[in-house]
Amino acid sequence: MKKLLLFIVALLSSGALFAQTDCSDIFMSEYVEGWYNNKALELYNPTNAAITLDNNYRLIRWSNGSATSDQDALYVLPLTGTIAPYKVLVMVQDTTKPGQDTMIWPALRKKATWLAPYDYNGTTPGGNVVFWNGDDAISLQKKQTGGTWKDIDIFGEIGVRPLDWQLGTTGAWTDTKPYWRGTGAYLTKDQTLVRKRTVKFGIDRIAMSHYGDEITGGFPNSFNAFAEYDSLPANFFDSLGFHRCNCETSSAIGKLANDQYISVSPNPVTNSQFTVQANLPVESVEVVSIVGQSVYFRDFTSLQRSVRVLLNANLPGGVYLVKVKFSNNQPVIKKIIVQ
Repeated sequence: MKKLLLFIVALLSSGALFAQTDCSDIFMSEYVEGWYNNKALELYNPTNAAITLDNNYRLIRWSNGSATSDQDALYVLPLTGTIAPYKVLVMVQDTTKPGQDTMIWPALRKKATWLAPYDYNGTTPGGNVVFWNGDDAISLQKKQTGGTWKDIDIFGEIGVRPLDWQLGTTGAWTDTKPYWRGTGAYLTKDQTLVRKRTVKFGIDRIAMSHYGDEITGGFPNSFNAFAEYDSLPANFFDSLGFHRCNCETSSAIGKLANDQYISVSPNPVTNSQFTVQANLPVESVEVVSIVGQSVYFRDFTSLQRSVRVLLNANLPGGVYLVKVKFSNNQPVIKKIIVQ
């Protein structure tokens, strides 16, 4: 114990234990691992000032458990452009050029605000970054004084390749400890993950403080996605393009996002019907299956705050998503169980 305390003190005194502060820098707000090349990453600016990315930020895909991907230009993507206060950058592959194997779906392409190079086996810097498939870590880095780079947010666990349920190499991080051994449901494969609105800063390699998980020698036992993210089905793209975060406390945009609220009852749903209640007028309601199939949609021209949804009586039981849109076109999404 004394040696461990001395080690921690040494880290603190040397500045190696890097801890971020609330609402101070950009972080990953949404991760999309869809079918084929339908991959996307959303970056969010939680500050009240625009942040310029040029020459200051980069993204790394740590492929298949690699701890050295930052030494290969194909896996290091320099970021450019500016993210306005409380706004996002939505990154997808630039699969618009002829000769590429699988084009991204139009529903995802129209969400993009930044196209990443697509050059899997080529020489383009960053050309092999937006190719994650559930078992790759991703890190967002910022250039420090002196030209060094520091992780300011990490998705997954650098240097670890999670296993599948047969202990093979087609797995992902899961919802069951130790999260990397293939036990439980995959969370980083065939999923869309949205950062919880309570998260106000990214996670660095050492001070992974959000997890609240068991700590051994100062490090968490693995990547617990549920500690930071809410899960949505594969190929779900509607939540891209905006992010709700508790950093937005004084802006008009933040007030609008915080004011949107819905409740669904009963849940679990019985007799194929439920009621949506909201504190803003409801423009439309859609119910989507976990594989992304729309099973109900209705526009409400009267803009009521309480609407009744009648599902098909033959709809199979299971988990579904209720997507409620308001006049500002920003949906609120709830999970329901249909019995």
